[in-house]
Amino acid sequence: MSAASGGAVQTVRRVITYTLLFVMVVLASTGLSGLLTRLLNLGNDIITDDSSGLAEALAFTLIAGPLAAVLWWLVWRGLSDDRDRTSVAWALYLAFASTVALIVAANSLLSAVASLVGGRSLTAEFATGLVWAAVWLWHRWMQSHQGKRPSRLVGVTSVVGSLYGLAIGVGGAVGALARLVSAATDAVTDVVTIGGVPWEDVVQSLVWAAGGALIWWWHWSRDGAARLRSGFARVALVVITGLGASALCLAGIGITLYVLLRLAFDSSDSLAERLDPLGFGLAAALVGALVWVYHRRVVAAEVSAVREATRLVTSGVALAAAASGVGVIVNALLAALGRPLAEGDLTALLLGGLSALIVGGPAWWLFWKPLSQREQQGASGRRTYLVAIFGVSALVALITLILIAFRLFEFGLDNVSGESVLERVRAPLGLLTATLLVAGYHFAIWRREAAEAPARAVLAQVVIVTASDADPLRRAIDERFGASVVVWKRADAVDSTVDPDQLLDALAGISARKALVVLGPDSRMEVVPLEG
Repeated sequence: MSAASGGAVQTVRRVITYTLLFVMVVLASTGLSGLLTRLLNLGNDIITDDSSGLAEALAFTLIAGPLAAVLWWLVWRGLSDDRDRTSVAWALYLAFASTVALIVAANSLLSAVASLVGGRSLTAEFATGLVWAAVWLWHRWMQSHQGKRPSRLVGVTSVVGSLYGLAIGVGGAVGALARLVSAATDAVTDVVTIGGVPWEDVVQSLVWAAGGALIWWWHWSRDGAARLRSGFARVALVVITGLGASALCLAGIGITLYVLLRLAFDSSDSLAERLDPLGFGLAAALVGALVWVYHRRVVAAEVSAVREATRLVTSGVALAAAASGVGVIVNALLAALGRPLAEGDLTALLLGGLSALIVGGPAWWLFWKPLSQREQQGASGRRTYLVAIFGVSALVALITLILIAFRLFEFGLDNVSGESVLERVRAPLGLLTATLLVAGYHFAIWRREAAEAPARAVLAQVVIVTASDADPLRRAIDERFGASVVVWKRADAVDSTVDPDQLLDALAGISARKALVVLGPDSRMEVVPLEG
């Protein structure tokens, strides 16, 4: 058998083994959760209460449990072989199983604690949480074992865990604050809330917020700076700051502004109805801003590629808000021409579009900086951003055109609803107008920069061979070229330091996309251009 064939067989063997192990762990945990639930329900007959459920729990525990133990013993013994320990399959299994166990345990335990606030007892959730918490601790122990922990995908579990904790923590905080603001507005508008202030809902939301914050903090601070140097963590940081936090904050500000505009210019609905979205708007704006400000400080300490990607993603979010505002405004103006809506509905629609445009427009201007395009030209990721925005806008425009054609054909073939042509197409026309403006603007910038771009190849990857710390060189290369850096450690312990400016000057003369840099003693350096 060839080496390639043997490697493929071993890969298939690992995938099958880890898949079976995960399935057996899930079944055994489900069975143990069922048995523990019945043991905690001391006032009930555990046999006659639910014989079918008890039989299922016993089967899962007594069959899947021993099988899981045997499989785990075989896997654990085989990890003495470096090929198994360094395989991607082992790292993927631990990351996936740990994440599933964390989510099930946290959801179950937090649900049980939150239910206690209302005087209810959820024994099943508590039992499930305890069992899966033990599964999570078991897998975390394997991940930190000195001799058998995986050497691949290091830090992925911590990043995913921090994302999950942040998500449920933010959701709980927004829910609690929104309920408090809603209770305050109800008091102002003399709306009677059954049961008074919803303290039970507020406390339950705070339970989720506290639990999510604890999960986020534990995972976020566990690996420190070493974790943040991984590519996966940096992508997650861009998603949190540029996409999640900015979208939540802008949405909250937009909703709050919409409520204020309706209070000032629209009296078609009651005061209570106009104030109804204010709770969520204020909560989303405040919590989103806090998350954004914190992670923005982390991004500021990162390499330029992460800072640039965060800025571009945030700009895209603001652009989407502004474009949606333009579309809604066009929709409202077309509706005014045909007068199909009541005056109050038309005003609310127009104010909604204005709110999105007023919030999204300045935010886009702040992050995109349209007046300094020449200075930004050539920045890392900018070309990809322009192509992505243009592509998405063009796709939305094409879909909108198809929708408009469908509406026109529908009007011509079967006009039984009594709606005018304008009423049928005003919403997609508004969306089409916004997407055409976005697509046209970004295509023009992309085309101009493509024509002005130099013909020489852009340095994309640098391989550094050194025995010393390469972080200063990595940062310098990223700042100047935006290229990815791979570091290979020399086996000898010679001092192979070099001045970053000296290295940048040497790389500036390279016309290839890849380069090899070999650093030797006495600041000696050899730069070799590579093909590919």
